[in-house]
Amino acid sequence: MLRRFALLGDIHAEDRRLALALTWLQGQALDAVLAVGDLCDGRGDLDRCCALLAAHRVLAVRGNHDRWLLGDELRGLTYAHQAVDLAPATLAYLSALPATRRLATVRGDLLLGHGVGDDDMVRLRPHHTGYDLEANFALGDLLADPSLPLAAGGHTHQRMVRAFARPVGLPLVFINPGTLHPDHDSGFAVVDLERGQVAYHDLVEQAGGSLAVQAAEVEPLP
Repeated sequence: MLRRFALLGDIHAEDRRLALALTWLQGQALDAVLAVGDLCDGRGDLDRCCALLAAHRVLAVRGNHDRWLLGDELRGLTYAHQAVDLAPATLAYLSALPATRRLATVRGDLLLGHGVGDDDMVRLRPHHTGYDLEANFALGDLLADPSLPLAAGGHTHQRMVRAFARPVGLPLVFINPGTLHPDHDSGFAVVDLERGQVAYHDLVEQAGGSLAVQAAEVEPLP
């Protein structure tokens, strides 16, 4: 049962950043490390990323880019990986990833996905209100499950901790850890359910090209 865990956002083959994050997280007394998918399609080494995730026993799900790679779709995208270039172990790892994982926590079940629930293309952003939420049928499906108090996803590359009210019962709290991609706020999140907070950490370029982990914002869990 999860009490304190890490969330890795969209990885996009950032193997150097992933390696540093996983090394740093080893000393943080975590119950698990979770990843929201989109492992592939980036400038780094996807083979190494998948090997790192497997070695550290990260609980990952499949993102839309991973699905596209396996289906040989949209391989003309910038920095798209080609299946023929990847190790057999990498393709086997990606093929085995589920669309979602439902995990027990001290606050009730957590649904881990890439977008929203099992829809890996739906975006849920911090500024979404009104029609954007009304038309988000994937979010509606999660809200219709009163036994689900927590969900996590990525896809937008935007950090977010947000509660969505239900007509009755506890709200749904949705956590987005962001992304490791350096063109955005590169980093990850540590979720402490007993302390009721999500602590974000930045992966920052240092002089000479090295990387460092720096504490960033801390968001309360509603």
